[in-house]
Amino acid sequence: MQHTRSKVLIVNAYLDPWRASTPTRLFVPRAMAPYFLAGRFHRDRVEVRVHDEVHHGALLDRRLYAWPDLVILTGLTAAFDRARQLSAYFRHGRPGVVVAIGGPIARALPGLCARVFDLVCQGDVESVDAVIDEVLGPGHRADTPAPRFDLARSVFSPGFIETTKNCNFACAFCSLTGEGRDYVAHEDEDIARQIAAVDRVQMLMVLDNNFYGNNRSSFEGRVRLLGEHWRRGAFRGWGALVTGDFFKSPDNLALVAENGCLALFSGVESLDPAVLRTFNKRQSLASDPRSLSKTCAAHGIIFDYGMILDFTQQTIGDVDAQIDGLLADPEVPLPGLLSLTIPIFGTPYFDEAASAGRLMPHLRLSDLDGQKIVEWPREPLDRVVPYVAALLRFRGRKMALARHAVAHALTRRTDYRWEQTALELLRPLLRYGGTVRVGTPSQMWATLRESPATYCALTDTAPAAYRPRHWLPARFARDFEPFRVTDGTGALTDESRAERHAAGASAGVSPARSAASAAPAR
Repeated sequence: MQHTRSKVLIVNAYLDPWRASTPTRLFVPRAMAPYFLAGRFHRDRVEVRVHDEVHHGALLDRRLYAWPDLVILTGLTAAFDRARQLSAYFRHGRPGVVVAIGGPIARALPGLCARVFDLVCQGDVESVDAVIDEVLGPGHRADTPAPRFDLARSVFSPGFIETTKNCNFACAFCSLTGEGRDYVAHEDEDIARQIAAVDRVQMLMVLDNNFYGNNRSSFEGRVRLLGEHWRRGAFRGWGALVTGDFFKSPDNLALVAENGCLALFSGVESLDPAVLRTFNKRQSLASDPRSLSKTCAAHGIIFDYGMILDFTQQTIGDVDAQIDGLLADPEVPLPGLLSLTIPIFGTPYFDEAASAGRLMPHLRLSDLDGQKIVEWPREPLDRVVPYVAALLRFRGRKMALARHAVAHALTRRTDYRWEQTALELLRPLLRYGGTVRVGTPSQMWATLRESPATYCALTDTAPAAYRPRHWLPARFARDFEPFRVTDGTGALTDESRAERHAAGASAGVSPARSAASAAPAR
């Protein structure tokens, strides 16, 4: 007799800062936690689907709301409101469905998550095993867990693996610092299993928060393991994220290059040393993107980096000079990521910004997305807001952007393979030049109905996601109310303070207890 397979849906919740419901398919890195979670389930006994609201667009399909027996939600901390909205749709679509949550949201907001969701996982992906046992029963776990990268296949997408967890540094703005978990490396067998699950791709991206780490022998071993698979033809090259201390040893670049590395990303974050010190980002004090790009290119490696703009410390003139300097120099690449400082809930930076009175009033948690002003700037708001709105889209700089992209690609063409040169040309144009995002008719219609972003939390209206798309019973009304970080004076709300206390009290709770401790919220 054939038994009906249990149905599990894993969702990466997301509220797009640019108010689009359509997919962002070319964004790298892509969220991989859902696919690691999917690999914990027994393939023959559980049908697993994944919906990533970044890569697939907003989840608007009412048929999918009624499909699963178990929903597992994850996402960045700012996506808590969206996760709660989705839980309402699922509970209405299929009464009796179990809704679990994990990841940064669960670790930053443990008390609230325990009241809203049925089960809360505060650990890594392995903690979902307790959910599987409790909800589906024995025999539904994978015998040999391996990421379900087969569910992540898409055109032009690189493969993704993870060789370490967490980070050995403590940057003030990083959610990992707030969580305070140890930096650990995966065993070679686990890494090899992941590579096998990727199953031959053009490019492999190592998703570690810090591939380099603080253990030299571990780093060298992982590099050589990647090199072995590269030489066997499993992929044509690989890339990883490293911290600034990686570049202090010339041997490191030679080692990764001879083992197939084609791209490195490092968090330069700011060209201003004073800003880096306030971020506790001392490992990047010597990270000059021009010199690092040149050094990497000499080894045939693309150098990419992110920049954070902090208008509480920097002036428009400071930032303008830095951006114009980058555009005027064809040897230095433009940053792959340009963001405003994010006081992520639960981090030391958030606590410091709150205690210093820099947070704006009536902040929603979802406002903390890096694409709008949420802290009082150093200069008048009516000057900073229009500048930010133009800069984040490179308005007024489109021709300079195109000239720089072409000049930089030509400058580096003798150092790179043709596909690397093409990437260096296209990446800034796609990131800042503007692209047309296409989705389902419902996603495109939802995007058209959105009010425009104002790039300032004081004036930004709530996205359309805060209004139910279809009729729901009154008991779900609270699920569409935003979690308020600050009150009308800019001070933390009582709920925010309670969550900060709950997060501290819950540190160190075992994954099994975390998964099973929340009372049903239906």
